[in-house]
Amino acid sequence: MSRILYITDSLPSLRRLQALAHEAAVASLPGEIHWFGPAPGPQDLAAGKLFEPDYFHSAIEPSLSGRLAALSALLAKRRPELLVIAGHGITARAAALAASELGLPAVQTDAGVRSFAEHDAFDRMRRAADHACTLWFAASSQQAVNLQREGFAASSVFTIGSLLAASLPTIVNKPTSRPSVWLCWNWDSAELLAALQPTLDAANATLIRSPVADPNQLCTVQVVITDDDNLQEAAAALGIGCVTTSNHCARPETIDSGHNAVAGSEPRAIARALAILLGNPPTSASPYAPASATAGAAALRASLQANAKPTQIRSLPLPPMLPSDGDWTGRTLGNEEIELVSRAIRSGTLNSTKGTFVSRFEREFALAVGRKFAVACATGSAAVHCAIHALEMQPGDEVITTPITDMGALTCIPYEGGVPVFADVDPQTLNVTASTIRQQITNRTRAIVVTHLFGMPCDMQPIVDLAAQRGIPLIEDMAQALGAEERSGRPGTRSAMACFSLQQGKHMTTGEGGIVTTDDAKLARRLFLFVNKAFGYGDSQPDHYFPALNFRLTELQGAVALAQLKKLTWVVQRRREVAAQISSGLSDCQGLTLPGDPGGGRHAWWKYAFFVDPQIVEGGAAELGKRMKERGVFCVPRYIKKPAFECQLFQDFLAAPVLRMPLEHNPRRDQPQPLFHRRDYPCTVQALDRVIVLPINELYGKQHVDYVVQVIREQARVLANV
Repeated sequence: MSRILYITDSLPSLRRLQALAHEAAVASLPGEIHWFGPAPGPQDLAAGKLFEPDYFHSAIEPSLSGRLAALSALLAKRRPELLVIAGHGITARAAALAASELGLPAVQTDAGVRSFAEHDAFDRMRRAADHACTLWFAASSQQAVNLQREGFAASSVFTIGSLLAASLPTIVNKPTSRPSVWLCWNWDSAELLAALQPTLDAANATLIRSPVADPNQLCTVQVVITDDDNLQEAAAALGIGCVTTSNHCARPETIDSGHNAVAGSEPRAIARALAILLGNPPTSASPYAPASATAGAAALRASLQANAKPTQIRSLPLPPMLPSDGDWTGRTLGNEEIELVSRAIRSGTLNSTKGTFVSRFEREFALAVGRKFAVACATGSAAVHCAIHALEMQPGDEVITTPITDMGALTCIPYEGGVPVFADVDPQTLNVTASTIRQQITNRTRAIVVTHLFGMPCDMQPIVDLAAQRGIPLIEDMAQALGAEERSGRPGTRSAMACFSLQQGKHMTTGEGGIVTTDDAKLARRLFLFVNKAFGYGDSQPDHYFPALNFRLTELQGAVALAQLKKLTWVVQRRREVAAQISSGLSDCQGLTLPGDPGGGRHAWWKYAFFVDPQIVEGGAAELGKRMKERGVFCVPRYIKKPAFECQLFQDFLAAPVLRMPLEHNPRRDQPQPLFHRRDYPCTVQALDRVIVLPINELYGKQHVDYVVQVIREQARVLANV
């Protein structure tokens, strides 16, 4: 009896499986290949240098139910130890489902292929086929990462290289004097041929026209023009250039390695991509290592030894993959951003000093948040740096800030000659208060930075009043609070300047980016200059007026930001709905203190930060957080490991020139290091000890919320012994 059963219904899949079956047979793992659907003609097999499958099942109904019935009967009769499939169509899904019914492990040999294109119907089929299996073979490390992001255990994902490439002969005697270009595309128009001809003439290249996607043809050409994703993989594996004639690519690793140029269907774009590849053939390593007999057989042997039975796995189902703001699963990036970025690229102007997207974004953002001026910059950290600089501080001036913040909002202070001074926080909100700020004010205080942590706005009226009484400029760090509301006024509008972040995980993102808003024209001018190396663009006699950096945003980021801004209201509202659902599900959970809206205001919900009482929940936030992560609910107990003033750079201000020089102009220079001690910040210490930060985003659905609530409730109950 064959230990392994291979199932296929297409020539590319047959090619992969024959390569693997051969490798397995060498390793004494016998198997048989079954073909479902209309049998390929002898000429098709001969053209592809393929052997006939062991068995044909041609008279099978071409529906999921028909294939499922036939495959269930076949597997029940043969009882193989392992089912191996290739491809992502109906047969692949039916085979995996049939194996599941019988408790057989099913291996997908073409797993993790993703285009991440919303309009790619095949991507949904790929996911469905992969998720029906129990073990996965990936051709590249990127495909393996795709699977792990979707919740598959790393121990069940094997990166074995390209089975497709393993089935192809070594390239020999490829002509070099007259390169060949293979046009393998059904859309073969006179317009396309006319666009290609000048490029072909310039390269003295021959055009081969054949719509049959036989990978063996690659062994005789320098570049292939196609929309076939199997040819894209094979070309990259063989070191051959490929021009893709669609607007997306299911194997983006081929683009990363420089083997594939995604041109779309426009003839001139195809001709341009061809000219580049002919003039500069790919030289980097392929993202696919050809699958070796050792790798393939070892993976199959490991699969057999694992003896994974779907019935057992499904009795303890994989947790739902929680949407992450670190990738496409939790970000609202889509066709709108692609369209605007494409327009920026087509314009040929990517620098914001000459383009229009960044300036448009600045105007629209200022209007959206209710300020007169907005200046975009490279990062959220740069935004705070710009604001600190605009105050034109003197060496040794002090800036009061929070000890619970990103380091990028702190190191800019000494770079502008200032000394960071930390105020304690409210233990329930983790925000600074007027009372804690007042305790740190000295005659050297030049600015106050308030951070609206996690999207919870500070109680601003007392802080605004205090700053006004003392004549101290106020800066709001709005990086996490875009869209928040506060009873005494809109956060981000009651300060001299407000700083926003467009980093990957924020409410709106350009990957990295920032923006500063103000109502003061003089401050706006200073901000603009600091972002632009202090060069007075537009001045009658521009000069570099003072030392400054290049903190500009690019037009590409500006284009993304414009599209993201249009979605902001929906993003904030969805996060509020998700947070409300989580709070409702945890409302009666003993030992937890849940976040909520401030009195008279509304939380923006960058994160969902709740507190754990260690007197009730054994092990407190650390133990509960550990158990949550073990069950697929990523979280961050403590948020940061320690208060900022305990980080190494602040333990000894005198160790680094950038910190030492401001201190030389400040009376604190005579104090022993460190300047700040945790005994003076009891609320900060308590809050960090008890908080768990749960990442949420606008793409959480009911199934995600239900699972998160279930895990937290169950584990909190276990630890509380109730």
